[in-house]
Amino acid sequence: MPLYVNKTEITDEQVFSEMQFHPAPSRAEARNEAAKALLIRELLRQEAVKDGHVPADADDEALDAGIMKLVEVKVVTPAASEAVCRRYYDQNIDRFRISEKAAMPQEFAQVEGKIQDYLHTSSIRQGIQSYILDLAGNAKISGFDLAASL
Repeated sequence: MPLYVNKTEITDEQVFSEMQFHPAPSRAEARNEAAKALLIRELLRQEAVKDGHVPADADDEALDAGIMKLVEVKVVTPAASEAVCRRYYDQNIDRFRISEKAAMPQEFAQVEGKIQDYLHTSSIRQGIQSYILDLAGNAKISGFDLAASL
């Protein structure tokens, strides 16, 4: 069954071709993951074209660059403050033990940068997911329930 993002069709052939990049325990799960990936890419492509980050007929390399630019512009996340990092450290103290046998954790100052990077990356992932859901909510999608699959 073909998928549509607004008026753009994603064919069964495209989905089957994409499945090779989505190993899964079953063919149905691989198809679902491939369809989701293509649907998200098309949502982002349409928005990148609309916002002028890439021409409509861009090749894959230019399209990827345009999508990255779109995400950089639209998904802005703050850096985690020292207080936020400290709270994460305190709530997850067992993750910072020097070794499995050692009871003492690493000092906060030793791991603060890693915590800040982790929290920032997590925030970016959540921001991108939220942005994609927002795009999907404003698009006409048929043949796939994106919100249920994220």
